[in-house]
Amino acid sequence: MRRLRVLAPLWVASVAGLLCLASAASAQPSADQVLTDLGYSASDKQRVLGGEYVSGKLQAVSERNLTFAVAFLVKTSPDAIVKEIMAGNLITADPQVKQYGKLGAEGNLSDLAELQITADEANALSRAEPGEKVNLSASEMAAFKAVPGAPVQAIRQQLQRTLLARYQAYRESGLNGIAPYDRGDGRPADVASDLRKATQAAKGLQEHMPGFHAVLLGYPGATLSGMEQQFFWTKSIIRGKPTYVLTHILVASDGAARAVARREYYVSAGYDAEQSLAGFLPVEGGTIVVYMSHVFTEQVAGTGGSLKRSIGSRVMADQMKEIFDAGRKKIER
Repeated sequence: MRRLRVLAPLWVASVAGLLCLASAASAQPSADQVLTDLGYSASDKQRVLGGEYVSGKLQAVSERNLTFAVAFLVKTSPDAIVKEIMAGNLITADPQVKQYGKLGAEGNLSDLAELQITADEANALSRAEPGEKVNLSASEMAAFKAVPGAPVQAIRQQLQRTLLARYQAYRESGLNGIAPYDRGDGRPADVASDLRKATQAAKGLQEHMPGFHAVLLGYPGATLSGMEQQFFWTKSIIRGKPTYVLTHILVASDGAARAVARREYYVSAGYDAEQSLAGFLPVEGGTIVVYMSHVFTEQVAGTGGSLKRSIGSRVMADQMKEIFDAGRKKIER
């Protein structure tokens, strides 16, 4: 990704910094003021205000971590963007998403009624083995194997039960409720540890919005007055492979500004987990969005990892900008 003339720590603190700026100023800050405080050059500012996506640098927290950071302008209010996100209206901005739905507070199999799978997908689930091709715990694999040769409907129902159990465990225990993936030979993939590292790395958020930071680390035990949250499931086809994802979205407000956390605490294949933070700050002409993401995958660890992470981050940046562009068009129309 292109480097901005801005220090990496500034990106780590940018969500909190934007919100502090919004609350400290009695009048709505201008786009020029916001971008200056974030360290942008005059040309960078013009690019953002002109509708470009201007990339930044975000420090990885492990050898399994791909990162992405960007700033851009959306011609509507922060509240309008949040309403679209919480309603699920922007999910299909990602063309890879084929099915999705909301999960209720208690969670019920009916929440997953729209989830459909093919015969090939059912066969793959029933034959799942420990390793990096699929993200399941040992007990989850055993549950699928208990119905070998079963009709597609039986495997589909087991998938619904598996996703519901994952959701309910997370709702009850947060990060501590995330079961590791079985990689075989006693090598679990500890997704909770990855997400915890991504949260702990947000030092600016911890300093300026400690309550919201505490919620991300201590959910559901930690709470924050006025916070909104929503849960979704999605089925995507990523590089030709079905991927089932469970997502938690949290929103904190500071005046007209918003801080949004998006956590993919279960991903069935392709990568292990993802957490992003976004700051939405009202400016003249719309909203400045600063977005930062940590994606975790074992595919970029080990020998040649540095090159893999560099290439992977560039690919991810290109894909995310396409998704943002589609979402921005939906919001601004």
